[in-house]
Amino acid sequence: MNIDKWTNRTYPVFDENRSLKEILAETKKIGLTTIISVDKEGRLSGIARLDEILESDISGLLSGVVSEPVFYCRDSDFIEDAALMLIESHDYILPVVNDDFVVVGAIGVFEILEGLMEFTAMDKPGTRISIVLDDKPGALRDVVDFLAEREVNILSIITSASESEDSRRVVIRTDESDISMIAEILQEQGIPFESISEEEGFSV
Repeated sequence: MNIDKWTNRTYPVFDENRSLKEILAETKKIGLTTIISVDKEGRLSGIARLDEILESDISGLLSGVVSEPVFYCRDSDFIEDAALMLIESHDYILPVVNDDFVVVGAIGVFEILEGLMEFTAMDKPGTRISIVLDDKPGALRDVVDFLAEREVNILSIITSASESEDSRRVVIRTDESDISMIAEILQEQGIPFESISEEEGFSV
């Protein structure tokens, strides 16, 4: 999933030649802790944290305290890439740039969570199925086929490591709210499951 949909395009950016005093006043009003700096062409020139500005001589310019941007996203990146960069950088906000390195917005932890929520269909009502399958080709296909035969629409499938190296934990979300029907399908096919629960869905 591309981050373009989740980019915060209203996140403030600051000209690198502005005074720290002005920037400090503005950031305090809107509650920013990560300051994105741009040059006169709007290109990303650096990032500074509020605590760094507070420790500096505020009579100086922003360009004097910003650090070269090591972590940033391109608007063509995937949301998984942004999540990994946030983890690696230990930041809560990353600038997003286009092919010309012009800042087009920012993406943060909240936007990542929103994206992953949609990616996993957590916001949709239906049923959540948790099963453990053998880690071999075709194991998941059988489950999907059995559900499809009963016209159960799958919204998302996520796999993760299980306790055994020979198996994978699989979480399937469907738009079917009848838990007993889902359980019956799996039991008929001899597929053991960890849990089946109804999901009400929600929106942000």
